Amino acid sequence: MKKFICNYPWTHFEVNNPNGDVTMCCDNSTVLGNVNQGSIEEIWNGPGFQEMRRRMRDQGAHALCPRSCPVLHGLKNYQKLEWHADLPAGSVSKGNAELNDIELAAGKTKLESKPRWMRYAYSYKCNLDCYHCYQREDALLNDTLPDSFMKQVYDLAPYYQVMLFFGGEPFLYKPVLKMMEEIEVEPDCKFFMITNGTLLTDRMFENLETRNIGLFAVSLDAASAGLFDTLRVRGRTASWDTLMANLSRIAELHKRKGFQFQISMTVNSMNCHQIEDFVDLGLSVDAEPLLLLVSNPDGTSAFQRPYLHVPAAQLAEIAGQIEQSLVKVRARNMPEAEAGLVRLESMLREHRRRANSIVVFNLRRVARTVFYRLPTPVQYRIRHYLS
Repeated sequence: MKKFICNYPWTHFEVNNPNGDVTMCCDNSTVLGNVNQGSIEEIWNGPGFQEMRRRMRDQGAHALCPRSCPVLHGLKNYQKLEWHADLPAGSVSKGNAELNDIELAAGKTKLESKPRWMRYAYSYKCNLDCYHCYQREDALLNDTLPDSFMKQVYDLAPYYQVMLFFGGEPFLYKPVLKMMEEIEVEPDCKFFMITNGTLLTDRMFENLETRNIGLFAVSLDAASAGLFDTLRVRGRTASWDTLMANLSRIAELHKRKGFQFQISMTVNSMNCHQIEDFVDLGLSVDAEPLLLLVSNPDGTSAFQRPYLHVPAAQLAEIAGQIEQSLVKVRARNMPEAEAGLVRLESMLREHRRRANSIVVFNLRRVARTVFYRLPTPVQYRIRHYLS
């Protein structure tokens, strides 16, 4: 296998947990520092980031990152930063990006360049209570990132190519909304937003008109009001009709500004009959529909039974819906949606072979528990043998 060197340890700074833990991305959970214990610039060239850069340079992403990483499967192409060549000559962000490229090519572990990509989850708090959310218990704690970190995000604003607002639900937090309106980034810095789409207001849309939007991603998990209420609302205030109206407004904004517009659904045994309907919904608003198999957040049988146990006949129906959906997204030239459907098909085949049976799932769960109780050197030897 050819060594793939992911550039994220050189370009990305992410705080995906309001406890302050810093990672290079949301798919690799290795903690590289904490914003409650050090500044952005201290962490950027601290021992965690330098070690990750060294290991990525010498070993490559397949040795460091989970096999499920979407980037390794051809997804999340919006995270690529090669478009810095189009930034205005003489701008701070262009100069920083060019220096960063030089340092990446040289394999440097300590950098003079600053982060080109800033992503943070200010809080896990959300107005919804989704069935599969790994954040749902932590959301009750109401943890937020420190004011000192938010100030540093402002201070480094001229260097960013991308600012990505994440949650929880980012449109719920006043400090995030304030930053969206007030931060003075270069005009070509792209704003990325991942949201449930239920809280958008006229004022937010007015602000979005003034910003350079790179990505607007809305997670739905259903193609109908009934399933939306079952899987996402769970007694909290939200409206399918409001969400559909907001999708239409985002679609109009998309026509004028030309950003990447995506909607996403985690497929489970309750909504899998809506795969093609969901694709049709996305295409109706010119949004790229992304689908993947839901993961079991806590690895429990209580989750596996209702959401991930799919009868054989239903699996055959799903395969047919995926094939029909592939025809549609290919006709609309949506490569990310195509890659997602191909991956979903592969994940379902793997799921059918392994964890679709509750008995097999429980046996694997016991085996994992035993594995993680082994001494770390033994775990490494087993991983190396199996790879």
